Amino acid sequence: MLHWPVRTLRRAGRVLSFVGYFTGRLVVANVVVAREIVTPGSGLSPGIVEFPLRTRTSTEMVLMALAVGLTPGTLTVAVRPQPPTLFVHGMHAEDPQRFRAELARLQDHLLPAARPVDRDDPGDRDDRADQPEGADR
Repeated sequence: MLHWPVRTLRRAGRVLSFVGYFTGRLVVANVVVAREIVTPGSGLSPGIVEFPLRTRTSTEMVLMALAVGLTPGTLTVAVRPQPPTLFVHGMHAEDPQRFRAELARLQDHLLPAARPVDRDDPGDRDDRADQPEGADR
């Protein structure tokens, strides 16, 4: 059993890891959007993808939708609670699989930060295999 100071430090590390990742993602997305503004029509490939979530709670689902919406060039268009799914619009979604992979990386960083450290098992269960492949929309 992990004691509270250890759990607190691990959780803080997870949150800091997400903040660092998300900050980097924001900087890159802002540069890409700024380039589009300065050179209009240079490479927009808008699209909407269906992205299955590995969320366990509605709070995790909302946090993921907010993180997507805060990133320039992406927008959560719709949320389906069962099964947990986001429909995400992207300015650069020419390759739906690549766009989903970017969303999956965001989710991989967000979920450990949003979830408490388990008292009995310090590692997170890998629940990626539980989700079906998303379809293009």
